[in-house]
Order: sequence, then structure tokens, then C-alpha cells
Amino acid sequence: MDRIGIRLVGARDDDVDGDAERGFCIRLGRPAGRCERRNRKRHPLRNNVREFPSVLAFDSGRRLQHRRLVQRNGFRNGFGRGIQHYGQLHGLELLCGRALFGSIDAEQTVKSPIFLFVLLIAALAVVSPSGQQLGTATPQPLLGAGGSGGGAPAPSPGNSDAFFDDSVLQEIRLTMNSKDWETLRTNYLDNTYYPTDFRWRDQVVRNIGIRSRGTGSRSGVKPGLRVDFDRYTTSQTFLGLKSFVLRNNTQDSTNMHERISMLLFRRLGEPASREAHTKMYVNDQYVGLFTLVESVDKPFLKRAFGEDTGYLYKYDYPTDGTPYYLQDKGSDPGAYVPLPFKPETNESDPHGEFIVQFVQAINQSSDAAFLSAVSAFLDLKKFLRHVAVEIFVGDYDGFLGNYGINNFYFYRFNNQKLFTFIPWDKSEAFLAGPDSSIFHNIGDVGDPQKNRLMTRVLADPQLYNYFLDTLVEAARSAGELVPGDGRGWMEREVAYEYGQIRDAARADTQKPYSNDQFEAEVVNLTDFARRRPGIVTSQVNATPRK
Repeated sequence: MDRIGIRLVGARDDDVDGDAERGFCIRLGRPAGRCERRNRKRHPLRNNVREFPSVLAFDSGRRLQHRRLVQRNGFRNGFGRGIQHYGQLHGLELLCGRALFGSIDAEQTVKSPIFLFVLLIAALAVVSPSGQQLGTATPQPLLGAGGSGGGAPAPSPGNSDAFFDDSVLQEIRLTMNSKDWETLRTNYLDNTYYPTDFRWRDQVVRNIGIRSRGTGSRSGVKPGLRVDFDRYTTSQTFLGLKSFVLRNNTQDSTNMHERISMLLFRRLGEPASREAHTKMYVNDQYVGLFTLVESVDKPFLKRAFGEDTGYLYKYDYPTDGTPYYLQDKGSDPGAYVPLPFKPETNESDPHGEFIVQFVQAINQSSDAAFLSAVSAFLDLKKFLRHVAVEIFVGDYDGFLGNYGINNFYFYRFNNQKLFTFIPWDKSEAFLAGPDSSIFHNIGDVGDPQKNRLMTRVLADPQLYNYFLDTLVEAARSAGELVPGDGRGWMEREVAYEYGQIRDAARADTQKPYSNDQFEAEVVNLTDFARRRPGIVTSQVNATPRK
């Protein structure tokens, strides 16, 4: 026997209460101490604990060993080396050997060690001497359970470009307990994680975590998902990624706002998430068209900036709905961190005092000292490029949003005061229409609603003119022609993405809009892409320079 793989669906919480013998798992090929530590942390021994007779377990060397079981609150728990027992286990695995692959699904609950042994003997009966299961295809590489199977090399850490390759329509498959999927949809406002197996092309990652995500986009019909590869298995990654987002586009009938916006950021040299469209299946059922979005996390920071040890914050819109325009909130770091600036790295020591210093430099510096004071915290030209792209795509939910600042990450480089903005969530882009003003929420609102940073930056003549120049640069990029085609880049991109996703979007029965609405909004987006470059250029040309 070279390799075998058996996967059983184990007991859920309500099953465990009725049967003390349900819900245990034997794992192989993992560091024993690690299993023991994770169990001890998540399932500490307390009262009502008693010992059971030994059971048989395989370790990675295929030796039968005795392990102890304990019972806690009516179900068995165990803390033996290389063996796990806990009542909330949703996926029960009996795995033998170092190279793991495939699975045989059996919707049943294991009730005794003897039954496990019978299953193991049955599995041996259908394994050929070479270790390949008879009547099955060659095992696919599998990650997250001890290495890649079938002799195939594991993917190299840095080749996630193929995952975000937008020249093809991707396909993702999730396999999970069907009750978990329904619970996630029912409780879509919660951030509860659920275990699942993940497949992309011929790569499989076991035991990852998914949860519902989003703010206004949350849906119980078509939930957007955050996917964490290391939720249950420490340091597990996929193609160098720790996580990614499956955006459901419930607020974007075209499904294209996000991807096109991020492409324009990148065309102007600004760091932004890689994105691609994907069809998604859950338990082999098509659940719709989604957008793959690269998470802004440590792997992103390493790729974009060559470092990942600095301080990353995500701006979370205030729960009370009070707009924030970067006005001074005092010298207490707690007024800024963890809300609205939520630390995403260095969570235990987020150093919110640097955000305090940044905001106070904006608000308290004299006119003469403003540029030097704020430039210590921010590259002001890069900041203006970020804002210019948002203005060009008509995003009224960004840094100059209708309800204050929103939808960005804020990163402070390691051992520096310097911050930089990273764009996020452009589902509301393009909705302002192609005629929207380049000075919206700059010159058409009262002082209380003006962004404090933008107002003071544009007071400098050189930066004001640079802002106008960057808007023209964005217009030129969006309108860039190629020989033999009278359409600009953005209009060509809309047509290209539409052709790529049309069938998948129309077949998506979970989307909250009709196919007619989808088609109509694509027409509107095409019109925006065609007209916006000329309109922005005209508005800039009509604006006096300083």
C-alpha cells in the first residue's frame, strides 16, 4: 500500500449531543506535537472528563499505536499525539501515508474504532499494488494534507498570477457539508467560518475556512465569501496566497466595475489587487459568477512593496454612519485604532499614534509648514494619483465619497512614518455617470463636508496642477487606441470582459437582478467608457491653472 485516502463526513453539533461515540478523527503525516497543541488550545480539558480504553491510530510511519480518549460533556475528546477527537468536527478523515490525494465521501457517522478498522480493510481491497485506486483517474495534486499527491510537485509559492489570469474565465469548486452551506446563507450577517475543501484546476486544498463577507453587498442568496487557506491549518497557503475574496457583485449589475477600476489603477502605476472572473460551484452546484479579488494582506504587500512587516490598516466605515473627513479627533490613538482604522497586521501592537500624528499634521500645521509636515507621512503625488483614478471612474464611495472617506487600506512602511493608500471595493464606481464633475465633493460642498487632506493639498499650486495633469493621464490611458480599432482601452476592456462573462452571468440564477438589467447596465458602462475620457479632458482644459 502506497497511498490511500478516505474522507468521511462526521457528526455535527446536534448529533454529538445524542451519541457520545461520535465525532473523532485520526490524522496522519502531521507533526504530532502540533496536533496536540491545537487540540489543547481549542478544546481544553475541564470538568466531566473521563478516560476511555485505547484505540488504534496510524502515524505517518504506518505503525499501529494506542491512544487515549476522554469524554467531555457527553462526547469524546482526545489529546493523543497525532490524533484528534472533538465534537464539532465536520469532516472526518482517515488518512494513511505521506502523499495524500482524492477522497471517498460517505455521509455517515463513525461510531467505533472497530468500524474504522473495517473501513480501512475495505479500502485496501480496492487499492492496486502500485497504490492507485482501480477504476479511477490518476490522483490529482492535493495541498493542505501533507503534500502533493500522485508524485506531482507542489505549486511554487510565487506563481499566483495564473490564479488571477483575467484572460480566461476561471472556475472554483468548494466541497463542504451541505448543512454548513445553508447555515452560512441563513446567517449571512455573521462572520462565522466554515470548513471546506477548495479546488482550482487540478489543485485541491483541504480544510480551508470560508465566511460571509461584505457590508452593503452581503446576501443570503448569493453570499460573497472570504477564503482563508490558513484558518484551520497554520501557515497553509495556496500559490503563495493566504487568502482571497470571492466578490458577489450584488451591487454591480455589470459584474465589471471592480475589475476595470483596479486595472486602471495599475495602468497608472498604482498598487491594486489583481482580479479575474470565475464561475463558482458549491458541492457541484453552480452558484454564480463571482470576481476573484486578491486580498490586501502580507503576500500583497510583499508583491507590491517588497516588504510585509509594516503596519496595515483597513478603513472600516463608522458603524453609526457618521461621515469622517480626516478632521482632528484628538491625541488618543484609541479614537482612530481599532476603529475606524482596523489593524490587519501587528494587531497586538498597532501603533495608532502614527495615525494621530498624521491627522494632526493635516489639521494643525500652518500653511507654510503644511507640505513638509504632511509629506513626512504621505507621498502627496501618489495620493493625488489615487484620488484622480477614483474621480475618473466616478466613484462616489471612495476617498472623496458622498459620506466621507471610505474603501481603502492604509499601509505604514516598516520603521518609517510614511503611509500609502491602497484602493479597495470599487463596486460603486461608474455609477456617477460619464458627465460627473472632476471637482465633486471638492468644490461643490460646504466646509464641514470637505476632506481636510484634499482641501489643503490642492491649495498648493504645483500639486493642484499635478492633480489636473493626472486626470488627463487617466483619460489618455482609458482612451488609448490601438491600430485598426476606434475604441479606447476602457471601451475595449468592457467589450472583452462582457464576451468572457456573458454566458456565466446570464446563467447565474442567484444574482439580484435580471438578465435584461445586466445587458442594459453593460450598455451604460460601454457608454461611460466611450465618453468619459473626452469629458474629463474637456473639464480639465476648462479649469484655470494656478
